[in-house]
Amino acid sequence: MAGVARSLAARGLLSKWREELYEIGPPDGRPAAFALERAAVRFFGFAASAVHLNGLVRGSRSMQMWIATRSADKAIDPGMYDNLMGGGIARGLSVEQTLVKEAWEEAGIEAALASRAQRVGSLRVRREVPDGLHCETIHIYDLLLPPGFHPENQDGEVAQFRRCSLQQVAAELDGDAPYTVDAGIVALDCLCRHTPQVGPRLSNPD
Repeated sequence: MAGVARSLAARGLLSKWREELYEIGPPDGRPAAFALERAAVRFFGFAASAVHLNGLVRGSRSMQMWIATRSADKAIDPGMYDNLMGGGIARGLSVEQTLVKEAWEEAGIEAALASRAQRVGSLRVRREVPDGLHCETIHIYDLLLPPGFHPENQDGEVAQFRRCSLQQVAAELDGDAPYTVDAGIVALDCLCRHTPQVGPRLSNPD
């Protein structure tokens, strides 16, 4: 499969080559059958897994959410709005390890703070995309961040960050703001759990 992937890439049929392997196998926890370059996974429609993090701040009046803008040179969905962090789970990494790794690379969140994130559920997405079929299980986390924290991208994959009220995020999702499909669903799930009427369900970090 590695040779097939490189042949497809040489013919211009794949998205940007990442030098990152995803494990391909049954979704029930049994061992993977093989590993495949990330750029080829959607071409074949293989199932993958990812972690997304909602970065939340308790403001003086209401909860707020950090929204990232993807870099213009991202292989997938360049320049679109995203959750504070979102990353695929590569070979050899657990969900938790991916969370800590990507939280630092994408937003400069130290491991000690990232480890306080609360796992709040997962969702499965399946949709046709220009480079194949996007089939993914997204593990969703919420993290309440200190008011003075400001995310800083470390790997060049995020152009900027905005701190928005939940009401602003809701209005953007209701309009035509350029959220990625996955980020929009994850943010909407968060809004349903943390609306002002329901109240935040997280504890402040020390």
